[in-house]
Amino acid sequence: MSTRGILVLAVFSVSLAAQAQWDDVKRLGNGGETYVSTDGKGTVWVSSHLPTQALVSRDFGATFEKPKVFGDALGDMVVYARPNGKAVVTYMYNFNVAGMSTWKVSDYGKTWEQGKGIPGRPLDREWPATDEKTGDVFMIYSDGYIGGPKSKGVFLAKSTDEGLTWKETGRIDKEAEGDYPVDPHLVSSGGKLYALWTTSKDYNTIDAYKFASSGDGGKTWENFATVAAVDKIEGADVQERWMLGGLAATGEKEVVAFYMNYRSVTVFGNQMPCLLVHTKASHDGGKTWGEPVLAVSEGELKKSAGAFVTNRISNENFGQYMQCLSWGAFDAKGRLHMVWADNREGQEKIGESAFGKWRVRHAVAGKPGGPFGGSEAVSKAFTCKRPPLDFICCAADDKYVYVTWTETPGSTGGMEFSGEFWFGRRKQDE
Repeated sequence: MSTRGILVLAVFSVSLAAQAQWDDVKRLGNGGETYVSTDGKGTVWVSSHLPTQALVSRDFGATFEKPKVFGDALGDMVVYARPNGKAVVTYMYNFNVAGMSTWKVSDYGKTWEQGKGIPGRPLDREWPATDEKTGDVFMIYSDGYIGGPKSKGVFLAKSTDEGLTWKETGRIDKEAEGDYPVDPHLVSSGGKLYALWTTSKDYNTIDAYKFASSGDGGKTWENFATVAAVDKIEGADVQERWMLGGLAATGEKEVVAFYMNYRSVTVFGNQMPCLLVHTKASHDGGKTWGEPVLAVSEGELKKSAGAFVTNRISNENFGQYMQCLSWGAFDAKGRLHMVWADNREGQEKIGESAFGKWRVRHAVAGKPGGPFGGSEAVSKAFTCKRPPLDFICCAADDKYVYVTWTETPGSTGGMEFSGEFWFGRRKQDE
């Protein structure tokens, strides 16, 4: 190896040795698919599944009360914060019931009322959103899911009594037969609803990310668009559970889609397919979309991919630089916060095999559409085949950024859905 090559490796080794994590981090117990939301006034809700539970904080996440556990739940737990100590809770019923259960929460978690939900159908990936001007609550979901009954489409339901009863307003997507729509997401801002979903012809891998918006409370939908098509380059694993996307919105016209896609990166003269977090912004409520922007700069991408290769033991168990489990949220100042997990620290051995060293990271864009500043480590590094599925989460208010995630150190399985439930917060920059 040349002297220059040795110096490059030394730089990567030093940068990895200097890795740190957020100071204000704590384990809340066990759980997977963790979620966090804030009312901006000090109330922070977190949730997980397996076990399906909700916890509330009244002091901006400094402490949390005893969890409330839901025995009739399968998973996909979401607690959506609302003003004045209220929240909407959704989760999937067990398979013998199927569909979605919903709850109305008042008094900062002192009062819990279970609604009728939408039982009796194989619904999946529900997300609530609210229009606080009218008090209406909306919920998106797919009827069917990968691994189960084939999807009949993406649907929206509306509640006018804070989540107790629901009326399905109709199907959102316009996908052709065979372009199965799955994994939707919903956000609301400025009186508008924004929806994102993915399509899958083979009902296993993801083909594209689709979008639509509504300005009349979900009665009609417009601005249908393909935000991004998935690049299925050689060596790319685009199985659905790598590829979950979503939306963040602020004000009356700003909406950002975040999604996963591959890109070939040159590392030490060789090409490597890297799974990367992409964002794409619309400044006119989804009518038009800008160019894709990565959650890391070109310089950081080059260093991260190089660091992975430098510390790679073998090509087994995803022997390439990968980012996954992306989530985005705007704060009160219109800054976009992105979190994800990546394996830039290379690999370690568990037994006789090599597995990735994963760490949750955070980056901020000063305005919708980027660019993002340098990322920072949120969690400690943990070694496993891949981070637990299907998502991690972040939220932000004018005081803190909050992140929830799951760690499974030492796991060699590829389909882990639960593990150590972690929460972190960091004070906002002025």
